[in-house]
Amino acid sequence: MEDNRIYRLEFNEKQQGFHLENNPNHPENHCGWFTIFQHCTDTEFRIFESYVNRIKKRKLTKKYLLKSADEIKVFMKNLIEWKIEIKQI
Repeated sequence: MEDNRIYRLEFNEKQQGFHLENNPNHPENHCGWFTIFQHCTDTEFRIFESYVNRIKKRKLTKKYLLKSADEIKVFMKNLIEWKIEIKQI
């Protein structure tokens, strides 16, 4: 069974890395990290990362990632309306 805990998804432009923060006491938007999603499961992160990486970019930016987050939210909402489920096999 997949572990699908809920995290805060963060990204650091300088380090070009994602981080799934599971400590609610850890400060947001700290030390170069910014929040993309306040609540994100492992599966949602994999979907988002796949969406972001559909286009090869030399460097991921805050602007691009937040725009992608808005787009993926609409995409996921549409899937729910159509009763389409994405699940890991």
